[in-house]
Amino acid sequence: MPARSIVLTVVLLLVSGLTHGLLGMWLLDAFPKLRARKRVVYGVLASLVGMATVTRLLTIATHSEILGSIFAAAMCELIIVLFSAVPLVLVRGVARLVDSIAPPATKAATETEVSRRQAIERVGGVAVVGATASLVGWGALVGRHDFVVEEVAVRIVGLPRVLDGYTIAQISDLHVGLLMSEDDLTEGLNKLASTPSDLVVITGDILDFDPKYIPLAARLLSKIRARDGVFAIYGNHDHYTGASAVGTALRAAGIDVLVNDGRVIRAKDGGGFALLGVDDLASLRSGGPGPRLDRAMSAVPDDRPRILLSHQPATVDIWAGRVALQLSGHTHGGQFNPFGLRPADLIMHYVAGRYEVGKTSLWVNRGFGVVGPPARVGAPPEVTKIVLVAA
Repeated sequence: MPARSIVLTVVLLLVSGLTHGLLGMWLLDAFPKLRARKRVVYGVLASLVGMATVTRLLTIATHSEILGSIFAAAMCELIIVLFSAVPLVLVRGVARLVDSIAPPATKAATETEVSRRQAIERVGGVAVVGATASLVGWGALVGRHDFVVEEVAVRIVGLPRVLDGYTIAQISDLHVGLLMSEDDLTEGLNKLASTPSDLVVITGDILDFDPKYIPLAARLLSKIRARDGVFAIYGNHDHYTGASAVGTALRAAGIDVLVNDGRVIRAKDGGGFALLGVDDLASLRSGGPGPRLDRAMSAVPDDRPRILLSHQPATVDIWAGRVALQLSGHTHGGQFNPFGLRPADLIMHYVAGRYEVGKTSLWVNRGFGVVGPPARVGAPPEVTKIVLVAA
């Protein structure tokens, strides 16, 4: 098993164990009758702790759609417990605070006070778990299908005036596989088709991890039309799938795959601009070159304004100022942002939307697909329409 997979498995088990442990403490406090069946309660919770991890590994090993569906359900259960854990702790704290502020006057009253505490824990806890479950359910049934178009104007120094208003449509993170069916992908591609553009770019993670879905992805993506072509780069999941096979299929479908390479777009219009694409950081793990901007730049004249496709947005820190605009994906916009919060901000600097990094503008697309729980909350799937403005 690769080191990355081992680390992910360990982290998943630790997080799942901690959060399910907190859930068990709440259950036994709020529902004292369950204490007589304490072993059963913790046995069920223990089985749920390992469910997402085990089904994930088995799905990767067997490519079973049935196991994939079980894994998706297990991840939904895990995300519900994960986002309920801290509020449940707060509910228990509030219930105990009520006891301490208004202590019972007699022993007889003690029983009343205890039942009041339990009522607070029950009502508060059920409300927390119910609200989180409702959010996950909405995200699975509605949120992940709520495709939107984000339009952004970007000033490009040196862009020929004749190209002022030039449009690029960006899609990303399709994750074609168990959780992104043909119908799901068609939904997003229909949104793309309804967004007029001169050029289309796909910024990585076209596949999820299963190579058997490569023909499906290539067939559907071959239907994309744009006057100046369709370009793609690899993401980390394309390397997990098999980048060579992914690239071969995409090129056969008429898509120009840029791997540390570049093209001049609309050269006859005042010199046009350079479109560059770099490999993903994941290729380094298999002995690949990784992202090499210098190699991509060597493929085009050095006096053209540069637009770069790089799957992981954090790479902008490596070459900020050397390109006018970087288009990225990878983050899914955090994917699950409940109650207006975006937990991904705690671990990632660039999550969604526009950032200015030195003299480089960065746009992070939220992508089409999902990883883990098949749900999106507060991070709708996105087609980006970039309008270039001559500066």
